[in-house]
Amino acid sequence: MEDFFLDIVYKNKTVRFRVVNPEAPLSTLMTNLTHAIGEDGKLIFDFPSIDATGAPLDYFFGREDPDVHEIRVLRPRIGRTDQTLLDYGVQSGDKVFLMPDPFPG
Repeated sequence: MEDFFLDIVYKNKTVRFRVVNPEAPLSTLMTNLTHAIGEDGKLIFDFPSIDATGAPLDYFFGREDPDVHEIRVLRPRIGRTDQTLLDYGVQSGDKVFLMPDPFPG
């Protein structure tokens, strides 16, 4: 299997990220990303766990809908089914966005 890369955008920073298993659930990929360490030994992305109002944050992948030019959230689960990048048609080299989502406390 050839390498699978995503260009991940968060806070005006784009990082090319190698995905070991594009068939893994999105929730697993997000967990791996929040713990990913760069060559400098620091976290690649700084994910605040709370927003400015103190609400806890969750993070989702998003993708631009080319027809309406809006970012659509890639939900990690639909019903009881874990979703993967492939379920959303995400391909190697695609650009995805990290989207913070406050959830009610």
